Amino acid sequence: MKPCYASTPVRLRRGFTLVEIMVAVTLLGLLIALAVPTYRRFQRKSQNTTFVNNLRLFTQAFETYAMKYGAWPPDKDPGVIPEVDAVHTMHGEFRDVDWLAGALGGQWKWNLASGSGVHPKASISIVGVTADVAQMTDIDKMIDDGDLTTGIFKKGSVAGTYTYTVQN
Repeated sequence: MKPCYASTPVRLRRGFTLVEIMVAVTLLGLLIALAVPTYRRFQRKSQNTTFVNNLRLFTQAFETYAMKYGAWPPDKDPGVIPEVDAVHTMHGEFRDVDWLAGALGGQWKWNLASGSGVHPKASISIVGVTADVAQMTDIDKMIDDGDLTTGIFKKGSVAGTYTYTVQN
């Protein structure tokens, strides 16, 4: 007995159908929609951790300077590493590039208040931060009390400026 074949010849399938491509694109879109917020959350947490670590490193460097030379370094403009002369310098205490640009934008600034009764006496500020207040509040929770109006880490009067008190 002879096998029965359909009247049309069998074609080999090459490539994908439009439906299969649409399903694959839809699944890819869903995966991306789930991954992007998670990526942004981890990126923000990484920025916050870098910011806090740099702040702690700078604080330790300034405290070491004060113990070594018996006084705080002089007040300086944003992005300028404090030094008195070639002997009394902060260079080498931390990576200069970290002082010049913060993890959240802006520049670090060393503040030394003169006169009695002025508080804080010694502090580190970040000027020109591009992060929003919610992100800075998250950082305050890591360092302090989570309130940018109280504690040792506060929002400054100028927009984008935050100050960490080293000595009150």
